Amino acid sequence: MKGLNYWEQFMATGKIEDFLAYKDAARQEEREETKQSEEHSHAGYYRDYGDGFKG
Repeated sequence: MKGLNYWEQFMATGKIEDFLAYKDAARQEEREETKQSEEHSHAGYYRDYGDGFKG
């Protein structure tokens, strides 16, 4: 269930459990987005190691 659906559930019930489920879903989505952006975080970096080798 997406974060928006958890929010709608919370708004309908007002239960703290539903709010916590919403917060957990939001954190998971944030982690997934961060993980995807970090997968290629070094792509295109140029390094000169000082010994003539360019990696």
